[in-house]
Amino acid sequence: MVDDVIRQSDVVLEVLDARLIDETRNAEIEKRIEKADKKLIHVVNKIDLIDKDSIKEKLKELSNPVFVSSKERLGTTILKNKIMEVGRKDIVTVGVVGYPNTGKSSVINAIAGSNKARASPTSGFTKGIQKVKAGSRITLLDTPGVIPIDDQDIVRHALIGSKNAQNIKDPDLVAIELIRLLKGKVEKHYGVEPNDDPEISLEKIAVKMNRLKKGGVPDVDNISKTIIMDWQRGRI
Repeated sequence: MVDDVIRQSDVVLEVLDARLIDETRNAEIEKRIEKADKKLIHVVNKIDLIDKDSIKEKLKELSNPVFVSSKERLGTTILKNKIMEVGRKDIVTVGVVGYPNTGKSSVINAIAGSNKARASPTSGFTKGIQKVKAGSRITLLDTPGVIPIDDQDIVRHALIGSKNAQNIKDPDLVAIELIRLLKGKVEKHYGVEPNDDPEISLEKIAVKMNRLKKGGVPDVDNISKTIIMDWQRGRI
């Protein structure tokens, strides 16, 4: 399906999560785009959730990068102009690819100016190719999120939102990795003091949010799923 979209497209957008650019790049798809001799634009989505200066160096590794926030409708005009510039045609067909839950359908809706592509914070929501018109000059092709066959890192899948929080076997491992990566931001979101040990931070959050088992023991699985869900839905 993805190969069909790439073949039909003049330009391909790979939608990335600004919080985890490296983790949401799909090297396998990028190779297919290059092999098909198609133009690539890296769309750095969810830019409202980070400090732009923190990823300036990372942008040097990307192809025609454009900042957007599909939620806030930021960068849409810049992205449209970049599509026309890179496409070099009066009418451009644009494929939209990326990992599940990076915001592909939301980016399409931001470009089209209406909710024409079905969007959901639940990974795997898009089931087939959707064709969306964005004015008279741009046609967008939405695809289901694609995970490389050899990518079996469950923690990574949860962090980038390609695996739903409720379906994660060991949510505490993912939450601890998030706490470690974000260096105090998770604790700040829930109103607790950061700790050098992310496991202690996780327990403190559970207590603060009253997620306790019998005897007042922190329910780390329960609070971990909440943390992961808040992260995946852009609340952290």
